Amino acid sequence: MEIKSLISRAELSYYKLIIVVGKSGSGKTTLLRRISEELHFPLINLGLELSRRLLSLTNKQRKLMAAEIIEEILDEQDVPILVIDNTEVVFDPNLKLNPSGLLKNISRNRLLIWSWNGEQDGDQLIYSYAGHPEYHRTPSNEFMTITT
Repeated sequence: MEIKSLISRAELSYYKLIIVVGKSGSGKTTLLRRISEELHFPLINLGLELSRRLLSLTNKQRKLMAAEIIEEILDEQDVPILVIDNTEVVFDPNLKLNPSGLLKNISRNRLLIWSWNGEQDGDQLIYSYAGHPEYHRTPSNEFMTITT
């Protein structure tokens, strides 16, 4: 399905979220850059921006403020549609974030085209592998997905 059609559908959804799923090297970043350039949506390197802002905080402050800082990063753009890459940081177990809950929360008021470095297995999005500290599974039926 074409991205413009997905965007139109996602804008009408409760969670305004399109997840671009693929393993490292599968072309997610290339696709996200193309979407950003062609449709003139801001592209945010979340890993870089969040890491920069967390750097001066203590571990305790990072845990308490990470979700809020992510929302600030997105709010600063002040646009209804954002393209987000390098999202692996939200799975960092030290930050104690719930990646699925975070995505749902931040995609209610703006449309996000979000990179997911992992795979889709049936109706599940998977990040990392079972037993790894960053392992995360979530149902994909609440979101629209593009697999690279």
